[in-house]
Amino acid sequence: MTSRMSSSPAASEPVSAVRPEPASVARAFLTPRRPSRPRALTLDGGETLRIATPEGEIALLRAGAAPLVLLLHGWEGQASDLAAFAAALLEAGFGVLAMDLPAHGASAGAQSSIPQAARALRAVSDALGPLYGAIAHSLGAPVLVEALHAGMAVSRVVLIAAPAHYERYARAFAAAAGLDAHRADAMLASLRDVMGVDVREVSLPARALHLRQPALFIHSGDDRVVPIEDCLTNAAAWSGARHMRVEGLGHGRILTDPVVVASVIRFITTNTD
Repeated sequence: MTSRMSSSPAASEPVSAVRPEPASVARAFLTPRRPSRPRALTLDGGETLRIATPEGEIALLRAGAAPLVLLLHGWEGQASDLAAFAAALLEAGFGVLAMDLPAHGASAGAQSSIPQAARALRAVSDALGPLYGAIAHSLGAPVLVEALHAGMAVSRVVLIAAPAHYERYARAFAAAAGLDAHRADAMLASLRDVMGVDVREVSLPARALHLRQPALFIHSGDDRVVPIEDCLTNAAAWSGARHMRVEGLGHGRILTDPVVVASVIRFITTNTD
C-alpha cells in the first residue's frame, strides 16, 4: 500500500470515464500496480519457495530456523518493505518467512483482494506448518486477520498502519471514480462476485472481537494513507491488544524506524519458549 492511495488501501488509479461502469471500477479496485522501483528482499541463506494455493502460486523467501515469523507487506508493496524487521528477527534467532501477496512481486495473478489474499495465506500456512509470529503492514494486516479468523494459527501478531473497514475504502474509491451511491452499491456487488465475500463483512475490528492472540498495533499520527483512528478502533476491539502511537513516520517510514523495529522485536520475543 502506497501513499498515492490515500482513498483506498486496495486500489489502483480510479477508472477515467464519463460514466464508468461499476464492474470496471471494481476491477480497477482489485488491480495493484507494480512498484516503480522494485527491490528484491535478500537474506543470507535465504531459500525461495513457491506454494500452490487456491489463488495461484505464491512466492516466498524463507531464511533461518524455527520459530518462524511471517512478514506481510501492504497493497502495491513488496517484501523488501519489511527488510529491517527481517534482519532484526534473524539476529534475534528467529526464522523469517516473507510472502508476496497474490498479484504482487513474484506471486501469480493480476488481481487480488483481502479475502483472496487471506485464502492464499492460509494455504501457505497449511503447507509450511504453524507460525510463531506475524508482522503485517497496511493491507497486509486485514489479510492476516482474515486468515486468523478462518483458523490460521499464529501465536503473536504485530499490525502496523492497519486499515479498519474495507467497505469504507471501497466506497471512497468508487466516489473518486465518479460513481454515485446507487452505482457504488453495484460496484460492491461486483466485488462480492469476485472475492466470494461481501466487502461489508471485511472489517478488522469485527474480526478482532473473536481473536485472543497477543497483538501489538503501531501507527503514526501523521499517516495520510490510513488514519490513526483506524488503529484506535482496531486495538480497542482486540482483547488485551497493545497500542503504540508514534509521530512523524507517516505510512512508510514507520517500517524503518529503529525504535519501531526494536519495539516489534521485543514484543515478538516476549514469552518465547
